[in-house]
Amino acid sequence: MARMMCPGCKADMAAATPYCPACFLTPVPRPQQDEAAPAAAEPPKPGGGSCLDPDCRHGGEAPPDGCRQCGIRVRAAAMALRFDWGPVAVGTDRPLVVGREDSPIADRLGEYTNISRRHAEIRCDGTTLTVVDLKSTNGTFINDERIEPGTPARARPGDRVRFAARLEALVTGDDR
Repeated sequence: MARMMCPGCKADMAAATPYCPACFLTPVPRPQQDEAAPAAAEPPKPGGGSCLDPDCRHGGEAPPDGCRQCGIRVRAAAMALRFDWGPVAVGTDRPLVVGREDSPIADRLGEYTNISRRHAEIRCDGTTLTVVDLKSTNGTFINDERIEPGTPARARPGDRVRFAARLEALVTGDDR
């Protein structure tokens, strides 16, 4: 039976796993190594003294924005909100707006009539997920504690974020 791996983070995955819990990518078969061929040196891994250059200017540790000299990049944390209908990734390139207008999930909010047009904004800087209530009428909550409108509040993997009375999501991903 072929071994499976995530094409993004290269993690080993069980054959029956539909997607990587960290990257949300569909697993692919892991390439087979030829038994007769000598084992290749392990490729550099982000962070933890991973640079193989003996003259590394960063002491073997890739800086947060990566190393231009050796090409190593530090992988951003894969953060997402898991709603009843499935996960919604929160990228580092722009915030995720939750609301009935100008939101990538607006079409799923028909039954949630107490969600504001622009209810909340979820931001990820690669290591931290923050939730900002956009002065919504019915509030935004992290683990049943209402957050102050306009003030970023940190949400960690395992936290439950609730928008108004009924729309809930579980925070998933790395916590560095």
